[in-house]
Amino acid sequence: MPIKPVTCHVAICDVCGTTYGTDRDDEHAVHCTTREAAVDLVHADPEWLVTTDGHVICLLGDPAHQAALDALLPPAPATVCDGQLPLDL
Repeated sequence: MPIKPVTCHVAICDVCGTTYGTDRDDEHAVHCTTREAAVDLVHADPEWLVTTDGHVICLLGDPAHQAALDALLPPAPATVCDGQLPLDL
């Protein structure tokens, strides 16, 4: 039996370093044969996110993950109403 190198791809959260598929101690990381297969796998999971620029984020509810998600959003638009007087507080 020959020994040959095999390249595999795993998804890892850019925020906390969690490897996809290792949410519990008894699980092993999910290995894919191509990057596209790994992206497709993570896209199918509602608890993980792949951004358009290739970042992978697991959706834990802590401040670091929320900050990473907030950074993806555009800035809030300024509210401007015709004839509105400025409030001087």
